[in-house]
Amino acid sequence: MKYNKNDCHENIEFRETFFNHVDNIKNNIAVSQDLKFRESVIFISNYVPVSLNQILNYSRTYPLGVFEKDRLKILEWYEENKCNNIQLKNTLVVPEVYQD
Repeated sequence: MKYNKNDCHENIEFRETFFNHVDNIKNNIAVSQDLKFRESVIFISNYVPVSLNQILNYSRTYPLGVFEKDRLKILEWYEENKCNNIQLKNTLVVPEVYQD
């Protein structure tokens, strides 16, 4: 859906938080998939479908190739929804793959 400039109500706080998490995943996927990394995947997965079934490997890692495909969907989702005043959720659902 296309919005003209006056109809777009982009939540800047959400945008900054969202892209901080996307950048954290992108910058650390090949370096360290630590707790902060997993928190970013959990955050993103609460807004955009990501390939969590691909993370269900023995080491619970997010394969780079899978993320690159998901990243295109993540960016597309944001572009389609950014003018809807997306709100930060008070609580996030932890996907089964990351539950202890």
